[in-house]
Amino acid sequence: MMQHPTATITGPMPNYMPFSGVSARCIIVDELKDTIKQHEEAEKLKLSKILDRDTLFRFAYVPFVIAELVWDYADTILTLSAMMRTGAKKLCRAVRELRRDYERERAQFIDQTHKDSEVENMYVFEDGVKDIYTQMLVNVRCDLKSEYPSLDKDSIGLLTAVYQCDITLQSLILYTQQQTAKIERIVGHRIGNILPKQMYKLARLIPEFVDNKPASDRFRKLKKQYEQTFATQIALIELSDEALND
Repeated sequence: MMQHPTATITGPMPNYMPFSGVSARCIIVDELKDTIKQHEEAEKLKLSKILDRDTLFRFAYVPFVIAELVWDYADTILTLSAMMRTGAKKLCRAVRELRRDYERERAQFIDQTHKDSEVENMYVFEDGVKDIYTQMLVNVRCDLKSEYPSLDKDSIGLLTAVYQCDITLQSLILYTQQQTAKIERIVGHRIGNILPKQMYKLARLIPEFVDNKPASDRFRKLKKQYEQTFATQIALIELSDEALND
């Protein structure tokens, strides 16, 4: 059984809407199966025999739920770029190729039912942090309008989508780094990255859509806070009672 989380936003921030990183608790159904096989290094180390179910779930399943959200936001960027004829065809093509590579790589380890569970739980998580996302997007738009008063509505929409995708992706990378460090402490040696290389390549490509219209230095500092906040929200995801009783 899935339960939608809640998010509480408190505390003022000068020139931006109130923002705080407290406490969505997202409860999603575990679809681990043999998810540990998603990463060659993890399989070699037999982490499934070392780690408790909750830790394994956070390391080997949750990142791919959030990755689906990142790809969804990336698709929005591609759609808007095509509608606006931005001249970013080469960049859009590179993102599409990464997505195809990502899906081919993961198809070796998961079936369609597992994939569907990631998409379903992606929406659960997004709904749980919607208040934070809403205020973040308002802050991005306000900052862009302040920096570029003559910028048209469509361009602001595209740039907002870029920052939404970028922040979510950086949050995912931060979360996986934290989980990897936790597991390395448990097993006593280094392990490989759980995220496929396509996600790191995407992290380099998405900011290129900003082109010559970056947000202000002030917002870039706030951006780091959002990344940390969403990493915290990801860490607060919980297994449902149904999954734990399987």
